[in-house]
Amino acid sequence: MESSPLDFVAQACMDLTENIGNTTTEPEREFLINEHIKKVWSIVPPVEDFKKNLEWVNVSEPIYLAQHCSEKVVVLDFWTYCCINCYHVLPDLAHLEKLYKVENGLVIIGVHCAKFLNEKSSNNILAAVERYGIHHPVVNDSEIVMWNALGIRCWPTLLILGPENKPVFILTGEGHRKELEWYVGALIKHFNSTNSISSAPIPMAPSKHLKAKNSILSYPSKIALNPFYRGRADEPYLAISDTGHHRILLTDCLGIILRVIGDSEPGLKDGELSVARFNSPQGLCWLSSSVLLVCDTNNHAIRAIHLDENSVELLTGIGKQAETGDQGGKCLGQQALASPWDIILYTTPDMDMSVRPSMALPTPAVDNKENTGNEKDKEKKDERRRVVLIACAGSHQIWALFLDNTIWWKYKTYTEGTCVRIAGTGAEAARNSAYPHTAAFAQPSGLTLKNVGSPEVFIADSESSSIRRLALASGHVSTLCGGDRNPLNLFAYGDVDEIGVEAKLQHPLAVAYSEANKTLYIADTYNNKIKKVDIGPQKVTTISPTMIESSDPAIFNEPSGLSVSQDGKYLYIADTNNHIIKILNIAKNVCQEFRVRVAEVKFVEPENLILYKSDLFVNRKCGNLIIHFNVSLDNDIRKVKFTAGAKQNWRVCIRNEDNKDVTMEEFEFIGCTNMGSTLPGRVEMKLKSRTDNTHYRLYLSFVTSLCDGSLCFTHSFTIRSMVLVRDSVKMVESYRITCKVNPTGVNNTQS
Repeated sequence: MESSPLDFVAQACMDLTENIGNTTTEPEREFLINEHIKKVWSIVPPVEDFKKNLEWVNVSEPIYLAQHCSEKVVVLDFWTYCCINCYHVLPDLAHLEKLYKVENGLVIIGVHCAKFLNEKSSNNILAAVERYGIHHPVVNDSEIVMWNALGIRCWPTLLILGPENKPVFILTGEGHRKELEWYVGALIKHFNSTNSISSAPIPMAPSKHLKAKNSILSYPSKIALNPFYRGRADEPYLAISDTGHHRILLTDCLGIILRVIGDSEPGLKDGELSVARFNSPQGLCWLSSSVLLVCDTNNHAIRAIHLDENSVELLTGIGKQAETGDQGGKCLGQQALASPWDIILYTTPDMDMSVRPSMALPTPAVDNKENTGNEKDKEKKDERRRVVLIACAGSHQIWALFLDNTIWWKYKTYTEGTCVRIAGTGAEAARNSAYPHTAAFAQPSGLTLKNVGSPEVFIADSESSSIRRLALASGHVSTLCGGDRNPLNLFAYGDVDEIGVEAKLQHPLAVAYSEANKTLYIADTYNNKIKKVDIGPQKVTTISPTMIESSDPAIFNEPSGLSVSQDGKYLYIADTNNHIIKILNIAKNVCQEFRVRVAEVKFVEPENLILYKSDLFVNRKCGNLIIHFNVSLDNDIRKVKFTAGAKQNWRVCIRNEDNKDVTMEEFEFIGCTNMGSTLPGRVEMKLKSRTDNTHYRLYLSFVTSLCDGSLCFTHSFTIRSMVLVRDSVKMVESYRITCKVNPTGVNNTQS
């Protein structure tokens, strides 16, 4: 292997790390770091600058090291957005940005060097930047020019430059927050003393990803149909991780939102549903009709939502990432996790029946009470244990949370509440094994259960671009499709429909198994496709549905969540970067949007409604409509007068054929607004654009202030008129409406 320009820096950093490990005091450490800075910075040449014509995110113009950063300390974060280790570095960089601003001399630049073909798209990088909450500049080095020039070899790599863009420190992998603080702080302090640090700004401009029109979702990830759904009106049908909004939505079967869990701000907070906080939630699992488990990914925890109690609680996890090598074994909230990404419930008798207490021989019943007791004992011995299986993407393992005392593989007994690793060494690879603890995964991100026959879990092993299988009777790990026979080859991706390992996927993030049609469905995320697998022959086939509304091909954008109906007829798809949920009719191969929305308040006609005797007209081609109006009192109530000096309030509302209020959406008010407080009144409104509507309903509502002697009161009523839209009427139509009212509720008339 050719030597890298950074080899000297890397060797010096390794020596520094070893020497720091032998220190006992902070002054000793600071001395070593300063000596390192002096030695390295005086020898190394500047790094090559960014090439021209690269695409950037979060800036108003391209950044060049020589132009913008020659008097700054720069952290270059070489990353790719599929990588969980890169994901784990982001909180450390955000922490660093809080300690040192640009005006303090620190600039952080994300150098995106794609692993997968799909990641080369700047639009996809922009979506990842928004989804992950990245605020510093990011450049799309799609051809990995700087990566190759510097000899970078792995994601993530953090290269720290001093002034004049000379490399001083290099860190690889995750978990270097402490070193980042030391090294960046020492560089700023050292070069501030020589007046080599500038406080000049850089051209920052936060970017936004284009969302689907009218979508209230932001990067929805995982979804879960409620297996306990029985059709009641207020019963949740679908749970959605609205990941970009840090909340969970529960909808009915039409997409109407029934519950919103979380206040849309990232955080870790238990309590009532509306005030609880999550941080980029992912996988979902129904334990019962009223208990939903959530992978609270950025909080490295599993949370439990109790709908009956209107509360959220921490189930397992400690709120921060587990240390490398932690194999678990602690109870519930004492056990740390690493980026739990998906979750399923498995119920089973004890795994090894030979170690269960033997059944007593049947004996004649002495009395009913004794017989009842024996039956209860038998039921207890045969009851199914609940085991929650967790895909911990951050540690490349499958974990289990035992909700009941359970005898597991190899006669191992786990007590209720134990959370432990059950498969995967923690090394990132795609190694199969008959022994689950020696198998290896590469960022497992999706789980689904096949429970009939020999139970097994199918795993979307995203970084190996394969679907793995874990036999639940034995723990045997094997590959269903995709990937490569070489367990260390994590670059065997593509888009090929074939059998077994000859099939090729690209970073799949979700799987869903249908017992009804014996088929496994895959969200082939970076191929922007949905695929299916016939489990027996391991045959992979792309599903190419059309949209039901237009017959156009259904277009997906990084789908990352699937849930299949129990009858196998419908597949629900979280179309993540399109910010919507779609439904695939499997038999007809047609797709439509599952429109998630807030329930519309049903319009009710106002009380004291007066129907205007004549229709009003407006020209279809942006015509004007002028209305003069006044209110008078019935002659039969001579004692009642308008209250002197009081407001006589009125308001105009226009509704379309669907009863939607379109007053401000479709009409422009000329020289006035749609409301006032004096009589007589006048409004002039104009259609904003040519319309195909044939009519509107106009509501002119009044709240009048009246007095009867010493008693003052208000009287409300509304005049309704049809506004007909025609081509043949004048461009300006004018009308006069006078209403004579009786506040006793009778003899209201209009002319």
